[in-house]
Amino acid sequence: MANSPQSTQWLQGIKLTAATFSLAMAAFMMVLDTTIANVAVPTIAGNVGVSVDQGTWVITAFGAANAISMPLTGFLSHRFGEVRLFLFAVIGFTLTSFLCGTATSMESLVIYRILQGAVSGSIAPLSQSLLLRCYSKEKRGTALALWTLTIIVAPIVGPILGGYLTDNYHWSWIFFINVPIGIFVLISCSMLLKGKETTRSRPSIDYIGIGLLVFAAGSLQMLLDLGKQHDWFQSTFIIGLGLVALVSWGVMIIWEYYHDNPVVNVRLFKNRNFSLAVLIMGLGYGIYFGSSVLLPLWLQGVMGYTATWAGLATSPSGILAVVSAPMMAYLTRKVDLRLILTYAFVNFAIVGFWRANFSLDNSFFIIFLPQLVVGAATMPFLVPLQRMIIDGLPSSQIATAVALSSFFRTLSGSFSSSVVTTAWDDRMTFHYARIAENFTVYNQYSMGYLRDVHGNISLMSKIIMRQAYMLSTVDLFWATGVICLCLVPIIWLTKPINIEIE
Repeated sequence: MANSPQSTQWLQGIKLTAATFSLAMAAFMMVLDTTIANVAVPTIAGNVGVSVDQGTWVITAFGAANAISMPLTGFLSHRFGEVRLFLFAVIGFTLTSFLCGTATSMESLVIYRILQGAVSGSIAPLSQSLLLRCYSKEKRGTALALWTLTIIVAPIVGPILGGYLTDNYHWSWIFFINVPIGIFVLISCSMLLKGKETTRSRPSIDYIGIGLLVFAAGSLQMLLDLGKQHDWFQSTFIIGLGLVALVSWGVMIIWEYYHDNPVVNVRLFKNRNFSLAVLIMGLGYGIYFGSSVLLPLWLQGVMGYTATWAGLATSPSGILAVVSAPMMAYLTRKVDLRLILTYAFVNFAIVGFWRANFSLDNSFFIIFLPQLVVGAATMPFLVPLQRMIIDGLPSSQIATAVALSSFFRTLSGSFSSSVVTTAWDDRMTFHYARIAENFTVYNQYSMGYLRDVHGNISLMSKIIMRQAYMLSTVDLFWATGVICLCLVPIIWLTKPINIEIE
């Protein structure tokens, strides 16, 4: 066993501020990259001469590789040290971002995106773990609040920035933009984290566990990314991915539970608060992310907003999140975390029911306002859960716990996105059929509408479809409100944790 002693001296003053900013930028860069490419897929596909469906492999390749590498963070950090692994991940992410920007074919871009996802899975969880090591235990609430801002703001900025760079410059800049950020993070963290390396060990490598993880995480992420494109379980390809995922996950959980040196420490789920916090975060983040996917779809596809105006309408959720960060740092040290979480989910439920009253006549302000309100619950949702996940764990297990929770949060976002887009279309089909069945010669109202469009059946069909999508949107927002209320009792199954008073 080779040890690197870990410093127990907390950073202070300008060093603490600089380390916080640098680590937050690392997480921001990583989370940003999961969303910034989404809006550029049609442009990339056109430039490299492939279909849009083939272009989605730019997203799928990164997501699958990232999903595989993220749970390995705990194992790799024990073997190489958290600081060393983090710096390696930043170097790899920066280099592969540059390579992605220079790609001239879809084949090379997909290969570079696989490499980018594989080397960067540790960045987000280790940026949080290392940030916590810079703060004293009683100030962890502050550290978590600051770090959480990155996973709130980055998904909001990503599509807007990606659209701007693609429209005004070239799609390659959505990757090149990572290079200066990565260089800054590498240099600053190399200097600021000296003496913060964790204890290293050389456990035997669980090759079977790694192989099972590749099949389990990779097949599940591909299923979620490609399911809608292949009509879900009507496709033998998707059925095959589902069977591989189901069997691989089952075997991997059993194997890793009994292995002496597991690559994924599933025994953490024996901790009640950890298990419930991961469950609540997964379901809650799925609702939050799903709503973030649904709003732009509705605004651009139904309400006729441009990408820029849709971004402006959805961006206010980040305003109160940023403003409330200092308050959350204080409240998590003074108030029962379960009360804070209850407030967050009640807020989410109210906003869900509020949005369920949207109509085709809504003004920009009517759409803008609930987005502003939901921002007041975002930090109260994420910060207490991050706190619960690491509560009572030894410092050597924090990176593993954060990596697992980050993995399931990311997976939940992918699952939610797939469910929302599929359900939106399915409910539209249902409502379209219900509206269209009333258009008979015996219904004077429907005949009146048809006369208003001078018998133009195609135009009437578009009007019905627009209304059907509106009703579908209302259904989904109503469902988010109900689910959020159902999650409140689960919050109170967690054990109260000690509140440290500064």
